Amino acid sequence: MRLGAVLYVYKGEWGLPSIDFECLRVLCLIKFTRCPVVIETNSNPLRSGAGKLPYLQIGDEKFVGYRQIKKLLDKEGYAINHELRQKDRHLSECFANWVFTKLHVYHNYYLYGEPNNFDITRALYAKRTPFPFNFYYPSTYQKDAHDVISVMGGFDIDDKLENHNVEYITSEAKKCINVLSKRLGRNLWFFGDKYSEFDAIVFSYLAILFKITLPTNPIQNHIKGCPNLVNFINRISRDIFKKEAFNSINTSKDNASPNDPMLTATERKFLESEKKTKILAGIGAVVAMSSFAALKIFYKKFSSSNDHYDGGIHYDDDDIDEDDMD
Repeated sequence: MRLGAVLYVYKGEWGLPSIDFECLRVLCLIKFTRCPVVIETNSNPLRSGAGKLPYLQIGDEKFVGYRQIKKLLDKEGYAINHELRQKDRHLSECFANWVFTKLHVYHNYYLYGEPNNFDITRALYAKRTPFPFNFYYPSTYQKDAHDVISVMGGFDIDDKLENHNVEYITSEAKKCINVLSKRLGRNLWFFGDKYSEFDAIVFSYLAILFKITLPTNPIQNHIKGCPNLVNFINRISRDIFKKEAFNSINTSKDNASPNDPMLTATERKFLESEKKTKILAGIGAVVAMSSFAALKIFYKKFSSSNDHYDGGIHYDDDDIDEDDMD
């Protein structure tokens, strides 16, 4: 890989390196192949040129999204499937496409389409997006999910909740989980002792759906019922993403400070940025309150001066004749 490569992704949560599926599977490409890339989690999606994360930058050149980044890695000698046999490479691609048809619509619906859940998801993305874009940017994910659900789920998320065909997409997702559990068995990876793109995609879907805290997520308990998949998720999170994993619970204001030696570099940077945000918010609040107070005083003086202003034309009721009103 060329020197100076930086990968920009959303910061993680729940012990994962990112909250976002696309970011997570790109991170898997990077970490599985041990590609020497700097990972930056304090990222602005609007700087990508496409308004999305992830993107990889080398100098002035940007590679946006999973496909462009994977193509670059393949070209630079970091192909994720290079250790697989030719037969298994084809199987990896086929399995990946099949999982996409079963889990992608579920992922989009329960993160971005289900109204109560989206309040949680919106907050996650808003917290990781710079002001003032954090007010509207998370909604772009819901717009994208609208199209995915319409095509793959067969219903409109703008319809009433009783018209959402969640039984079908949940049933298909559970069947997929059962097949994945059987396929993995007791292996470390889905193709034995060799990682693959299929492992990256399965981990990215399941890790988020298993770890995220949502009001409604019926597949979460189903994953818990598959111990080998739970071990698969936890092993990758613990062993491969040890440095990048993040959990805001461990960096709450009551339990940690930026100087805590037990914090990782990512967590320390998050706390420092959070402290700066709070300071700026406090200054903004003081300025706003001061401005409001000044305007209030000015308004009172202005109103008082109007009582003594005699430069206008004043009419008394007695000066108006009935003929003038006709």
